[in-house]
Amino acid sequence: MFQLIEDVTEYLDLDPRFWNKDDGEFEYEGETVFYRRLPDSVLLFVNGVTYEAPRTAF
Repeated sequence: MFQLIEDVTEYLDLDPRFWNKDDGEFEYEGETVFYRRLPDSVLLFVNGVTYEAPRTAF
């Protein structure tokens, strides 16, 4: 999960498929990851566990 947290903000902020979505899901290493984009961070929900990743790209 560390790599996911490290990469997720760039992935969501730079990939055009996610530009207009504040909530959604994607697959990561065989797991479904649900996310909610907030102004300063991204909340990630994986297998019932919540992670928070600070946003670095805007």
